[in-house]
Amino acid sequence: MENTRFANSRFPNSRFPNLRFAVTALGLSLFSLAASAQSAAPVLTAYYGVKDALVATDAAKAKMQAMTLSSALTRLDATKLSTADKKALAMAKTHAAAIGKTTDVDTQREQFEGLSTSMISLAKATKPAKAYVQFCPMAAEGKGASWLSDKKEVRNPYYGDKMLKCGSVKEEI
Repeated sequence: MENTRFANSRFPNSRFPNLRFAVTALGLSLFSLAASAQSAAPVLTAYYGVKDALVATDAAKAKMQAMTLSSALTRLDATKLSTADKKALAMAKTHAAAIGKTTDVDTQREQFEGLSTSMISLAKATKPAKAYVQFCPMAAEGKGASWLSDKKEVRNPYYGDKMLKCGSVKEEI
């Protein structure tokens, strides 16, 4: 016996047309999030390169990694970002470029603070596989500063080997 309630519906063979629509919409949303995370992966990889160079107090490597990051940020698809996240992207480009123009590690670390603030916003917008927001209360002249890490273990980019483990994980993205 045919169910006449759905005979003229768009989904004549389905007893649950709304469920089919919801599942399709959910799938598209998850695909969109996965695509955003994938497009942000090169950006985060380059950012982690800058962070790791600063942890090692290697200004030449930080400069090189910042230039790689600048290039990756330029290729990031910003069409799905909010207005605030687009501003964070612009600021990240500015700070990465500033780090890429100098081999003075103190200047690089000052710029890294602003870069990290922007990158944390971008990571929250793009939902990477896993990232940790870490915080050092002594950085930035005692105001404290955050950064992203792909590892839970704290390695402080603001002080390098002077205070390598100073800080804590504040959030997992």
